[in-house]
Amino acid sequence: MAKNIYPHFNPTKYDIQVKISVVKTGNHCTHNLNYHIIWIPKYRRKILVGELRDTVKRLIGEQCKILDLEMLALEVMPDHIHLFASAKPTHTSYEIVKKLKGSISRQLRKEKPDLKFLGYQRHYKAFPALWARGYYIGSAGHVSQEAVKRYIMEQQGKDVFEYSIYGNLKQKIGNFEQGRLF
Repeated sequence: MAKNIYPHFNPTKYDIQVKISVVKTGNHCTHNLNYHIIWIPKYRRKILVGELRDTVKRLIGEQCKILDLEMLALEVMPDHIHLFASAKPTHTSYEIVKKLKGSISRQLRKEKPDLKFLGYQRHYKAFPALWARGYYIGSAGHVSQEAVKRYIMEQQGKDVFEYSIYGNLKQKIGNFEQGRLF
């Protein structure tokens, strides 16, 4: 991991395992597709602790390699998982989530049969699924939505905002609030 290259970002200070995403090239494209994925155990049970937490981390790492994803950051909380991964353009977001949740659930239940009871002390009911149905997925790249919009507008010579990164407008030339870009 890079040290002292980014003075404002020091992952070693907080023991954060994060990689910096870079633009990658394929046979016919250049891409930087990063997904922030969050999913939870059924009923948001706080079961992802101790040895199970380590097992989940290991399985996610293995599955990312199988799916050819680059794991940029991973955090397993007691009741949810955050994964930040870089994917190829051939991957679709829902397939990534489906394969991650499905394979990890199967492997966890094979290794830890008690998980079918979701951590309840009394084994009154076996649950058919480990994860809740829903999930969150967001995309992220090097630039913001406003920067992409500005770049597209500049291609046709349209006037755009001049702005400061600190939030105060230097000069208002165009209007991003319009409904159409042309």
